[in-house]
Amino acid sequence: MTRPRILASLTAALLLAALTSAEVRSRGSSATERPWAAEHVEGLPDDIRRDIEGHAKACGNAPAAAHYFSVSIEASGLRFRAQHFEDFACARRSAVCRPEGCLHEVFVDDGRRQRLVFGVYARDLKLTNDGGVAGIEVVEAGGIKAFQWNGRRFAPLGPGRAR
Repeated sequence: MTRPRILASLTAALLLAALTSAEVRSRGSSATERPWAAEHVEGLPDDIRRDIEGHAKACGNAPAAAHYFSVSIEASGLRFRAQHFEDFACARRSAVCRPEGCLHEVFVDDGRRQRLVFGVYARDLKLTNDGGVAGIEVVEAGGIKAFQWNGRRFAPLGPGRAR
């Protein structure tokens, strides 16, 4: 290989490395998004927002949350939305968290309004869609408890039926 070709290859490799490094830094950065933002609450449906504003009042601060505070799925022909209060700004943390975990609430949207159908203090809560049927997995210190939507509420699955 001639010297000009080696220099051209080296220059191309260095340029590629610099571009890749800049791309990785920009993807890893969240400087443009504030971690505790009011818009993560303001964009929620009215019924849910009113519930959250009550929790914020108990916390002693304005409502603000992280990006994944509220997540939703569609299953059983309905939309379910879960709020994860470990991702909620709260000056008085004990208002939404206990030693066993933080508050998690699940609302169902019936097309007219959203109503609270499940609440628990736990380490985590995951909404599931198993064959079109809505479910919940609650992560507690003792393991995972599974619940399934029965058309009115989330009913616990019996022993051996947990996912």
